[in-house]
Amino acid sequence: MSSNHVSSVPLVDIFRHYSKGFLTNVFTSFYWSHMDVRCRYRRSIIGPFWETINMLVMIMGMSFVSSAIFGVKMMGILPYLGLGIIFWSVISTSINEGSGCFIGNSDLIKNSNLGIGNFVGRTVFRIYITAAHHTLIYVIGLIFLDININMITLLAIPGILLLFLNSLWVVPTLALICARYRDLEMIVKNLVMLSFFVTPIFWNSDVVRSNRRFIVDYNPFYYYLEIIRAPLLGEIPDLKVYIVVTFLTLFGYLLLTVTYSRMRPNLAFYV
Repeated sequence: MSSNHVSSVPLVDIFRHYSKGFLTNVFTSFYWSHMDVRCRYRRSIIGPFWETINMLVMIMGMSFVSSAIFGVKMMGILPYLGLGIIFWSVISTSINEGSGCFIGNSDLIKNSNLGIGNFVGRTVFRIYITAAHHTLIYVIGLIFLDININMITLLAIPGILLLFLNSLWVVPTLALICARYRDLEMIVKNLVMLSFFVTPIFWNSDVVRSNRRFIVDYNPFYYYLEIIRAPLLGEIPDLKVYIVVTFLTLFGYLLLTVTYSRMRPNLAFYV
């Protein structure tokens, strides 16, 4: 199918074609991602929980440093910072691994008839399977920390679902663009590293002065964190958070559709 022909196809049909390809292979993708995790930790007693241990050590270390810098009690900042780091790892890994998704599977893309939905699903499911192990940290926090858990906590479920849906457009969009323009992969990773410091992860957004609020208000990562972190801390996210995340989700799928229509036909030549 030529790129000119694909460009003339309505965007709705292009999105439907991509969605059908992903859903058709969803079980295969999940199996691949599950095997990726198993093979990575083969012959390891603890297995993927090594990632959880590493995450826990990082949370404890950063909580100690942040409490000293901001002059607050470590036990008070621990839940906020811990949840921030856990879900930031999901966001950052989706971006970083997504940018190299097709490049890393170049041999399969060139020599098989597998749809790109297989590679997208494999990457996304692997990220969330690993992240699922980190729920153990939250359970430990519920036992030892003063975390207010109630019916509001259930609001984290739609938040996690929205984050998952966003991963499904972030990964293929970045994978296509970075396959076409190779230097962008390193630029993206550097921007993600910078975003860690300007996003309310280890510092609270309430401490930002009014004339510096743009750091928070115009930071999309803040809204993706807050839509999950706030309910898990027993707080209701602001309506603005849901509006922004919903808008970004719709915009993201529109961006994916346009990118897919223009770059998918030549993907084998890019990688």
